[in-house]
Amino acid sequence: MKLIRLAILGASMTALVTSVNAQEADAILGKYIPPEKDSVIEIFKCGDKYCGKTACIKDNAYPPGSKDGVPGTPYLDHHNPDPKLKKRPNLGMKFLTGFVAEGNGKYKDGKIYNPRDGKTYCGKMSLTGNKLDLRGHLCISSFLGKTNTWVRMTGINLNDKAWDCEK
Repeated sequence: MKLIRLAILGASMTALVTSVNAQEADAILGKYIPPEKDSVIEIFKCGDKYCGKTACIKDNAYPPGSKDGVPGTPYLDHHNPDPKLKKRPNLGMKFLTGFVAEGNGKYKDGKIYNPRDGKTYCGKMSLTGNKLDLRGHLCISSFLGKTNTWVRMTGINLNDKAWDCEK
């Protein structure tokens, strides 16, 4: 009988720790503004991992004289090496995939697709308060990369006509 009680107690403690860890890992969920302040990025769950997409883009149109797209039309993924994806809109694009929670606000083993150069990088993220550090690097070396700090979205009026957001 004592063995059964111990087994039940052990299972209960494991469930409690797993629940707390899941809540801690989910603290990253939400919307962030990158340093350029030209978009809103949404971090969301994709299965048991974490992903990110472009939820809003400020001034989402090619400027007059653009060689990359038709002026006045929304930005497309024209740098993508896959010809089938070159006409994919940047708005709503899932470009962060496969991040795994490590604990203590750290996430690893992700992939970052950069529509500005059409390349995919390895990545990791670290959440401290309302700041999210996203590090993209060459998959062969974590030393060859760049870190951007995003800030949790507050005080931005997305109803302003300059912002194009997912419906």
